[in-house]
Amino acid sequence: MDKPEVVVRIVSNAYDADQVESDLLRISKNGAVELEDESGQFSFTEDMVRDLARDWSRFQGLQRKNSRYTTNIVLSMPAGTDPQALKRASQAFAKRQFGQNYQYAMALHTDTDNPHVQLTVRNLGHDGRRLHVKKGDPQEWREAFAAELERHGVEAKATLKATRRRKNG
Repeated sequence: MDKPEVVVRIVSNAYDADQVESDLLRISKNGAVELEDESGQFSFTEDMVRDLARDWSRFQGLQRKNSRYTTNIVLSMPAGTDPQALKRASQAFAKRQFGQNYQYAMALHTDTDNPHVQLTVRNLGHDGRRLHVKKGDPQEWREAFAAELERHGVEAKATLKATRRRKNG
């Protein structure tokens, strides 16, 4: 039997403070879904989520026009995957991939057939450098996420996007 394929997909970016707030409210379902940040702190209310968005946007006037404030990523597995194992693997992936320099917030969603984590990364790093997603990064992230899932007892594989297209096309 084939191992299930991980999905790591960049779904959008925020280019201003309003979009940052909207994205964080969306992934937390207006505070109804637990939002966890890179330090393990949880935001449970809509006001707490709005405060986080304001904090992330406080340097708005200092950035170049059209700068990406955040990158929004979905980490997903097929139906039947243990949501808590997915969450633990997502936490480990985010910490390893972004935690040294970038703030992020994530929320586990189990309201669809496929359990998934929505991860929003603040693109301005602690060191003042920006996160620039290069062409090969999503595949590297798929491989790293698959490895974290395996470490948490979930069988997973990371296929190339082009391979998935040919197989499904």
